[in-house]
Amino acid sequence: MDFNFFLPTRVISGAGCVRKGGAVFSALGRRCLIITGRHSAKLSGALDDCTAALTEQGVTYEVFDGIGPNPLLSSCEEAGRRAQAFGADFLIGIGGGSPLDATKAAAFFATGLVHGTELYGKLPDCALPFVLIGTTAGTGSEVTPYSVLTVDETGRKKSFCDHTGHRTFAVCAFADPHYTEALPYGITISTALDALCHAIEGYFSSKATDLSDLFAARAVSLLVDALRAVHKRPNNGDIPYAVRERLLYGSLYAGVTISTTGTGFCHPLGYFLSEEHQIPHGQACAVYLRAFLREAKAHCFEKYAHLFASLGYGGSSVSALIGELLDAPLPHLTDEQLREVAHRCAPTANFATSPGVFTEEKAYTLLKEVFPA
Repeated sequence: MDFNFFLPTRVISGAGCVRKGGAVFSALGRRCLIITGRHSAKLSGALDDCTAALTEQGVTYEVFDGIGPNPLLSSCEEAGRRAQAFGADFLIGIGGGSPLDATKAAAFFATGLVHGTELYGKLPDCALPFVLIGTTAGTGSEVTPYSVLTVDETGRKKSFCDHTGHRTFAVCAFADPHYTEALPYGITISTALDALCHAIEGYFSSKATDLSDLFAARAVSLLVDALRAVHKRPNNGDIPYAVRERLLYGSLYAGVTISTTGTGFCHPLGYFLSEEHQIPHGQACAVYLRAFLREAKAHCFEKYAHLFASLGYGGSSVSALIGELLDAPLPHLTDEQLREVAHRCAPTANFATSPGVFTEEKAYTLLKEVFPA
């Protein structure tokens, strides 16, 4: 039995939690840079709640809204420079996975001790503390130490994490399901599929522990139930608050899971679809999730059977649901392109921790199965 576990982030949840928990901000300092994208923080109501709470706590703030999808490393560094010039004591990231991941990087760039791709080398001994406020139910970045960024020179995604000092964990994460109510149907589905990938990949990871399994199983239960409910409401407007709540908390359960386990082969194989074909991240990863479940059944059958027996439905029904929710048009790829993707992804730890130990040749075979010739 493996009882190892670590999560330094305080989570404050529920309707109105940002205004109610504003004392967290003043405890971190008197000046703050808020890092967001162009629209979601405002549309969700999260930005207004955050600035009101900061004002109530006597904290001076500026807003940097230059973070786009698949955030560029250069944008993160620009945010860090803005924080340094403003004299920020701490950062607040508001949005989906992109602004939240960008905030983790900006925390180091704000020190002025690291520049560009140096972020992927030895990190400085200091970084600004930060708070995260999610507006989507998917990445779970609020409770993970991971940040996935796009390197400007290559156009490819690369993740970083402070494995020793744990400074890529948020000091606090606020989780208010109301902030997800403005999400369009497609984004609701895609982000939830990302969370389901986290839960399933984490549950069958060779790094899983007894505690991470508890979080993963709870995540699968919440997410599958909520996805079935959302799938019945394709117009999006009548998704009840209770369903939004299950999606958000399911994504956080899944985020806690991968904080221990990391992800499996679905994630690295999905990156090129976002980088080169503009397929949303959650859809891109879920393209491979049915194959991941197949590998889990073949190589971890006892654990596979236990999970779905405890949930009261079969893995085949989950695979069928995933298939119904996938709607991204897949590109036509040559054999040479398939081999290049498999080769590019093969060195990742995500392959080594996947069921049966995934390999470059297995990846190539799967890619041939998934993509039209």
